[in-house]
Amino acid sequence: HALIYDVARLERGLAQAKGLHFYVDIIEPLPAWLLGDSVRIKQILLNLANNALKFTEYGSVTLHAEWAEENLHLSISDTGPGIPEASQARLFQRFEQEQGPQRNSGSGLGLAICRELVGLMGGSIDLQSRVAHGSTFHVRLPLAIPEQPALSPIWPVESVALRSLRLLLVEDDATVAAVIRGLLERQGHLVRHVGNGLNALAEVEQGTYEAIFLDLDLPGVDGFQIAQLVRQCEDSDRRIPIVAVTARSGGDEELRAREAGMDGFLRKPLTGEQLAEALQRVVA
Repeated sequence: HALIYDVARLERGLAQAKGLHFYVDIIEPLPAWLLGDSVRIKQILLNLANNALKFTEYGSVTLHAEWAEENLHLSISDTGPGIPEASQARLFQRFEQEQGPQRNSGSGLGLAICRELVGLMGGSIDLQSRVAHGSTFHVRLPLAIPEQPALSPIWPVESVALRSLRLLLVEDDATVAAVIRGLLERQGHLVRHVGNGLNALAEVEQGTYEAIFLDLDLPGVDGFQIAQLVRQCEDSDRRIPIVAVTARSGGDEELRAREAGMDGFLRKPLTGEQLAEALQRVVA
C-alpha cells in the first residue's frame, strides 16, 4: 500500500499541472507486505505513469492494484489517444515509438526497460489499447508473502540526506524534470530547473549551486560538452559536483561522463533513494 500511494503522491502533481485526475484503485484484500524489489517496482510504475500523463490531454490516469492467484497485478490506465494495434507489438522494443496522435516526443527506451525489469522478476507486462479509447499497461509479478515482515524494507531517504542543498537540474523533458525535481524537493533541497545547456552555463556563472544533475542528451550542446565547459570555467578552489543522468543503456556513457569531468552517473527512471545516495557520494 505504501509503495502504491507513494507513486500516486509523486504523480498527482504532474496530473494537476495538466488538468488531469490521478486515481488509485486498490482491490482488497491486498497483502500489507510482499517480498520483492520495491525500488524497481516503483521505477516501473513511475515510468508507466509518466508515459500515461505525458500522452493524455483530457480525463484521467488510474493506478490499479490487486492480489490474485499468488501474483501482484498492477496496471496503469489512461484516457489518452490510444495506440494502433499494428504498432503495439513493436512498442516494447528499444527506441521504438508509435508516431500516432500525441506520440511525437521521446523514445521507447522506458518501456523496453520496464519489460526487462519485469522479466527479471519472473513476471509479465502487456498492453491493451484502442485508438481514441485510451491504453492500459498490465504488470503481473509473482511475489511471495513473507512470514515475518521486516520492520523497514526500504532504506529511508532521510538516512542518506546530508542537508538542504541548492541544486541545478538540467533536463529538457518537462515531465521527467518535474518528477526528479519533486523527488529532490521532497528531501528538502532547493532545485532550479533549466531545459538546455546554455541556460545551465548561465546559471552556473550567476548562481551558487552545491551540485548539478545533468542530462546527457540535451538539444544543441549535449551534457558531455556542458560538463567540460563548466570544468574549464571553474575557479581552482571550487569544484561543483556533477551527476550525469541518462536514459541510454549498455554503452560507454559512464566512462565518457567521467572523462568529461562528471562525478556521478545515474540511469533513468530514477528513485528518490538513488538521487539521495548519489548526492551523498558526490557532496560528501
